[in-house]
Amino acid sequence: MPQAITDATKAFEGEFEWLHGWLQRFAETSFRRENPVSTQTPADRTLLAKVHPRWRAKALQNATSDIPQAMHRRHMAKAISQFFADLGFPLRNVRWSWGARNGEVLLLRTWADEYSGKERKVTVLRETSAHQLSDSFGLDERIVQLKGLWEGGLAGYTVIATVKDKDARPREIKEYRDDAVFAIKQLELKADGGIAAVLIEPVPLAQLAQHTLTHRTMAGDGPFPVDEAIRSGLSTDSYQQKIPAIRAWLIDICQTRGTVTYSDVMNRFGLTFYPLRNAMSRLGHDCLDAGEPIITALIVDKDSRRCSEGLQAEFGVDDDIIERERCYAHWGPDLTPKQALAETSRGASPDGNDFEQCVQRFAQVEVRPQQAAFREAVFRACGGRCAISGCAIPEALEAAHLTGRDWRLGHNTANDGLLMRRDLHALYDRGLLWFSPEGRVELNPLVRDHYGEFEHASLNMRPTSATYQQ
Repeated sequence: MPQAITDATKAFEGEFEWLHGWLQRFAETSFRRENPVSTQTPADRTLLAKVHPRWRAKALQNATSDIPQAMHRRHMAKAISQFFADLGFPLRNVRWSWGARNGEVLLLRTWADEYSGKERKVTVLRETSAHQLSDSFGLDERIVQLKGLWEGGLAGYTVIATVKDKDARPREIKEYRDDAVFAIKQLELKADGGIAAVLIEPVPLAQLAQHTLTHRTMAGDGPFPVDEAIRSGLSTDSYQQKIPAIRAWLIDICQTRGTVTYSDVMNRFGLTFYPLRNAMSRLGHDCLDAGEPIITALIVDKDSRRCSEGLQAEFGVDDDIIERERCYAHWGPDLTPKQALAETSRGASPDGNDFEQCVQRFAQVEVRPQQAAFREAVFRACGGRCAISGCAIPEALEAAHLTGRDWRLGHNTANDGLLMRRDLHALYDRGLLWFSPEGRVELNPLVRDHYGEFEHASLNMRPTSATYQQ
């Protein structure tokens, strides 16, 4: 090769290496709120002007591919919930909220491993099948937030966090950038059904308040692409409204003779410690009132695999292992759901010897002595069928005390109760289901999606005035 060409090649390689290094510095300093142009020397500017535009573009592409690393070279000085609060965006729930809104401004938390530096896009909602049940409470809130942003008129921003273990559930934050947030230009529908945010410039925290006055995220193309039906309707801080779902879940656990930890319940239902404690207390007392085993005996410490002392102190349960066995016997897999459905759908009313056999099956459930007579009286008065659904499976039915009636005060006659399917009984006790004066079922909107088939249905047995609950 002629010496002149060799010398020219070496000179170009030197220029390319310099340009790549300079552009990397450009990327990093720009994300540190520095002015990269001011850091150039006169020699820098002269050499930059000499480089061929085609190679300058290639070097820019190579250098900016490292921007994601530059973005996240920061360690969090405080919990991200405090970071949000300090900016004026307190999270509704520190365990499951993914973002917060303040007026016309929305700040979201997103993940670095779901960011594309090439497209400058970050996923703000994975396609729905990728969400686990434990995501449901945060998912509800995120859908509401994204719908508002999609419709336009809001100023959207995101803080991008890195995850400790991307395969762990729930995810834990390793670090996040705490000196700037990224403005969202627009939301887009991804090919896999998720939603991505197109990002523009990073906004230093000191300039955020001023930036929100002029920035507005563009409306998305077309209607909001998320079906409202995927929302659980339980994105709420009220533990009372979650109790029926917790109870139903624990009954399912009984089917496998399993246990769950306190953390399992907290993560699945978006509860912190004190709401969980209150929910367990209410669940336990509901079981006690109904003459059932204390179903919270299934909730154990992750290390000892035993219940807390509260089970004995509040409910007089001396041996949590024995109490769990009672739960398994009470709610265990005597009938598969398919068998129960088949038997319920036959439509034949139990009578004669068949009815007496049903009474015996219903009476086999272990209860307190003072509750046995009440249960049988209600069962017979209702003809062995749930007053709402018509279910005739004794093992799936419970004698529910009507609102305002208390077994401790001697309200234990057939007129003091109704026979209900277990899940409907739980809704009734939580005030999510009640009866009109005309004897029709009324539902809280939170459960209407799942139990809408029963709304306005006539009771199989007309309730007394004590049954009404407005």
